[in-house]
Amino acid sequence: MNNPYHIPGPALISFSGGRTSGMMLWKILEAHGGKLPDDVHVAFANTGKEHEETLRFVNECGSRWGVKIHWLEFSTDLRRGGAASRFVEVGYNSASREGEPLERLIARKKAIFSTQSGRWCTEFCKVKVLADFMETIGHREGEYTEVIGFRADERDRVIEMPNARRNANRHFCFPLAAAGIRKSDVFEFWESQPFDLCLERGLGNCDQCPFLAYKARVIRARRDPESCQWWADKETAFDYNFARESFSDILRDAQRNALLPLDDIEQDAAESECLGWCAGDI
Repeated sequence: MNNPYHIPGPALISFSGGRTSGMMLWKILEAHGGKLPDDVHVAFANTGKEHEETLRFVNECGSRWGVKIHWLEFSTDLRRGGAASRFVEVGYNSASREGEPLERLIARKKAIFSTQSGRWCTEFCKVKVLADFMETIGHREGEYTEVIGFRADERDRVIEMPNARRNANRHFCFPLAAAGIRKSDVFEFWESQPFDLCLERGLGNCDQCPFLAYKARVIRARRDPESCQWWADKETAFDYNFARESFSDILRDAQRNALLPLDDIEQDAAESECLGWCAGDI
């Protein structure tokens, strides 16, 4: 039987910075004897709104496992400068932590992404940044395999993403789904490891993603109200909301309501790869 974690190149492993893609990366490394082939690359696309714990986790995975993880950030969507001009490569110490890549995107678009205008934060700050990186090393979109951490219990995403018309020329690989890995397996894996992502389960990577369900947004805001200010400021500046409920509304409701357990929210979205559950809009 073929090992689903044995990845032939050229390929790009999309590392979201979460537990699921972390487990996937370890399994792929294990399948290759601890060292990836030269034409299999790992990249983490940072929006500047990831939790600090996520950044530490990405750095720790790279250093503990001896694997090069390319930290990439959106610079511009202008085409005239070529792929290398559209992103910058950073590291743990120099990575943006105040939403700077999203700031640059919003400034270029003169608008904020939203449930109405589209979730193009993922499109530009993650999907296109990863594609631009691969282009700079000689592989245009469709000429390499995109390895994404969808699990077996995310079967809808495994089926929908490759079959979407916009992805007709792209090649995907979902080794966790092929191996039958479910969410419980991911948690069990990390319980056996000497380190873990130091975030409460259900918080996800982006500090205040506006595309989660209302209840999930309220719970996150209750736990970290300070991080909501960046989002609220953008809504004020553009007189437009990221979602139906503004961040002012979410903060108000977070103060009024009891602190609900994270287990009570829709964790399929909260625990999923950003490239996955936002994929319907890219």
